[in-house]
Amino acid sequence: MQRLIIVSLTWLSCLNWLSPAQAAETTTEAPPRGALYEVSDGRHTLLLFGTIHVGAPDFYPLEPRLRQALAAAPVLALELDPQNAAAMQEAAQRHGLYPPGQHLLDQLAPPLRQRTMATLQRLGLPEQGVQNLRPWMLALALTVQEYARHGYQSALAVDSHLAASVRAHGGQILELESAERQMRLFSQLSDAQQAQFLDDTLKELQDSHLNRRIDTLVDAWRHADSAGLASALRELQEDDSFTSRFTLKNLLRDRNPGLATGIAALLRRQDKAVAGIGILHLTGPDSVPALLAKQGLQVRQLY
Repeated sequence: MQRLIIVSLTWLSCLNWLSPAQAAETTTEAPPRGALYEVSDGRHTLLLFGTIHVGAPDFYPLEPRLRQALAAAPVLALELDPQNAAAMQEAAQRHGLYPPGQHLLDQLAPPLRQRTMATLQRLGLPEQGVQNLRPWMLALALTVQEYARHGYQSALAVDSHLAASVRAHGGQILELESAERQMRLFSQLSDAQQAQFLDDTLKELQDSHLNRRIDTLVDAWRHADSAGLASALRELQEDDSFTSRFTLKNLLRDRNPGLATGIAALLRRQDKAVAGIGILHLTGPDSVPALLAKQGLQVRQLY
């Protein structure tokens, strides 16, 4: 199972504000990473890049063609603006935290409570520090922690790097979604579903093959391996667990039309813009590039 990894790739842009940072940039040549598409309406052209919502120092620099586009882009469209911390914190408090007097461990059935406590102890996290988190928010926080253990940091997320590159020359950052909308996807889950999401995450964190799977999928982004990314999506589709179904439908398919609509609208009014969205939104028959092509736009994969 790769649920933990898929969630990170597709949704964790809303958590990048936890530890903002900027990767060092150099002039060193670099290979293609992620996936890059050129989208045109016959008048304007836009580059669409597949990001990953965690990062590592060796992700950078990005390849020259994308760097040059970012250096000149008047607008960069992202799922969320990494610097919009106030909106993200407000949404997190509204949707991801229990009200005063309610505590996470008190809401969990005994078996799940025991597994949660054991995982926190194993990771060196104090129970008191997570008691106000709802189950889904704890699951995502543990996911971030697991990535950090492997050297992948939300502070070095590709989205943040793109935004810093465009802001450096005075370009505009456009949000295709909002922190409110993203976090509401999870807060609308029932208590039982949130507990199941946490339970699935805890089980995955105990998977002896998790290290290899994290590295395999991140390496697929690192080397612009479209086949590897498509394989990860197929594995998600073949898994019938609640969390996999939720990830596939709510975090991927249901968001793709809105992302495509926002990108198409930007293309119609602005030339030479760049858009960066989670890499798995660019994968599969109902992906954002496929939806853009159905709107009559010219879509060409560059790598």
